[in-house]
Amino acid sequence: MRKFGLIGKKLGHSYSKLIHGKFADYEYDLLETDEEGLEALIKSEEYGGFNVTIPYKKTVMQYCDELSEVAQKIGSVNTIVKYRDGRIKGFNTDYYGFGYLLDDMGIDPEGKHCLVLGSGGASLTVQTVLADRGAAKITVVSRTGEVNYDNVYEQTDAQIIVNTTPVGMYPDNGRYPVKASRFPECEGVLDLIYNPDKTKLVLDAIAADIPASGGLKMLVAQAKEACEQFIGVQIEDEALKNVHDEVRRETLNLILIGMPGAGKTTLGREMAESMGREFIDIDEEIVKREGMSIPEIFSSKGEAYFRKVETEILEQACIRSGVVIATGGGIIKNKKNYFIMKQNGTLIWIKRDLDKLETEGRPISMSMPIEKIYEERKDIYAKWSDYFINNNEGRD
Repeated sequence: MRKFGLIGKKLGHSYSKLIHGKFADYEYDLLETDEEGLEALIKSEEYGGFNVTIPYKKTVMQYCDELSEVAQKIGSVNTIVKYRDGRIKGFNTDYYGFGYLLDDMGIDPEGKHCLVLGSGGASLTVQTVLADRGAAKITVVSRTGEVNYDNVYEQTDAQIIVNTTPVGMYPDNGRYPVKASRFPECEGVLDLIYNPDKTKLVLDAIAADIPASGGLKMLVAQAKEACEQFIGVQIEDEALKNVHDEVRRETLNLILIGMPGAGKTTLGREMAESMGREFIDIDEEIVKREGMSIPEIFSSKGEAYFRKVETEILEQACIRSGVVIATGGGIIKNKKNYFIMKQNGTLIWIKRDLDKLETEGRPISMSMPIEKIYEERKDIYAKWSDYFINNNEGRD
């Protein structure tokens, strides 16, 4: 069986190998290359086809003997198939993928003003889909265009925003090209970035009650169509949903929050071991970095310093994918930490009866009644968490 792969400049963020492994059993490689290496790679007899990502979706067209109707219309290729007779054909499966994402989110661009951030190959695909679906106006935002990031907020009637740029993509989490909340008519935000699961742009939109999604469903949908081209076999739509759900479960972090002494560290270690995941304890990482215990940090440098370091360590941990993270009880005291954790994580509240909480060596728990701490925090734990686990069985 021939091998396939993903061509791009930087692929450390990619889930494509994982996704293709769920759709079919062929070997699939991540193939980082500079532009000078493109032709040799594409013509290599080792591979039967490729997916193509940033920044080569337009560049690879010159190496194709023919283009699909959609790829020709868009002027961008993200899938290449090499046939046995030597022909190299370029396809654009992103067209199907973006259409699937629109449908899944229930976003209809017909008659709407759509703001497309970026002007590269992915932008061309998005513009074509939006036009084919009857968008009334499509405004492309680029760094040097007529509409750019200095004057973009003048587009006050923008109703749908689509980000096709890499701004906010791993490992540069937390950045955003625009703030969705500054567009008063906005009714839908789609970010083609899938790692992290929710970019700052998406989280900002959700906080403003604007329907929003990252690009994982688009990625899986386009991979399904690419896989069909690679192996010449139709794949059921149900498989698409199943692969998306599996990939999301495997790549999202599991982040444990809750009162000091609730057993987050012990449960976290058990979960990580049983799932074959890495475990990160935020308090342990703080102690490692500072070279002193948490009570010593509180007494010598104060709580404000501790919370600052806590957030810095949390940011480093949460840009990762597929790990288990145990946090300190006071992680919810900084609202910023919610967005750091939610970008790529499922939050689980570890509940435990107050009389079972271990308070020794925990500065806040020792400085004020545990009941008062719980009253101050319980509503935030409840609001922030996606699920809870009742841990009254003795795990410390």
